[in-house]
Amino acid sequence: MKKLVLIVLVAIMAVGSSFAQPGGDPAERLQREITGLTTALGLSTEDVAKITPIVTEAQKKQSEAWAKMRESGDMDRDKMREERTKMMAETDKKLKEVLTPEQGVKLDAFRKQQAEERAKRMQGQ
Repeated sequence: MKKLVLIVLVAIMAVGSSFAQPGGDPAERLQREITGLTTALGLSTEDVAKITPIVTEAQKKQSEAWAKMRESGDMDRDKMREERTKMMAETDKKLKEVLTPEQGVKLDAFRKQQAEERAKRMQGQ
C-alpha cells in the first residue's frame, strides 16, 4: 500500500512539473514542432530532413533572444510578441523555400490555427 501511494505521488509530481514549464525541454519542443508540421503539411521523410535544420536554428535563435531579454530584465510582453512574430516570419520564409507551393499554403493555415489556439490559451489564463 505504501509503495502504491509513493508511486502515485511521484506520478503526480512528474505531471505537475511538466505543467510548470510551458515550453518544456528544447528537444521536446523541437519534436512537437516537427511532428505538427509533418502532419499539417503532409511532409515526406525527405521534406522532414529539409525542414529540421531550419526549425532547429529558429528555436535556437528564439531561446537565445528570450535569454537575452531575461538577463537584461526587459520582459515587455509586447516586445517579446513582436520579436516572436518577426522570427516566425523569417522561419516561414525559409521553410517555404524548401516546400512546395501547396505545402506553403498549408503552412499558412497551420500557423493561423496555432495563433487561434494560442489566443484561446491566453484567454483561459
